[in-house]
Amino acid sequence: MRYYENLFIIHPNYEQEKIDRILTEVKEEIQRQNGNVIVLKDWGKRKLAYPIDKQRYGQYYLVQYETDNTELPKALERWMRMKTGILSCITVRLKERPKVEEAK
Repeated sequence: MRYYENLFIIHPNYEQEKIDRILTEVKEEIQRQNGNVIVLKDWGKRKLAYPIDKQRYGQYYLVQYETDNTELPKALERWMRMKTGILSCITVRLKERPKVEEAK
């Protein structure tokens, strides 16, 4: 089993309903390609290092997942680049399974 994390940025002016829809689609796309979402974190609205599509801010989200499909990270990035509303994304392979933080 391989572990990956993907950091992606959603358009800052979207309503929460539209953001929730995009997050659901990201989870479904990972599952559709035989992956399993371990963690999905909201990092909040942050200033971008440089403007992307004339936007200076973005909603950051981190998704960590596991899969045996070695093509999933590339396919997910291609899918995200085509998805309206996702400004940018990057995927990194992890050496070990990410720890799930429990609610306090």
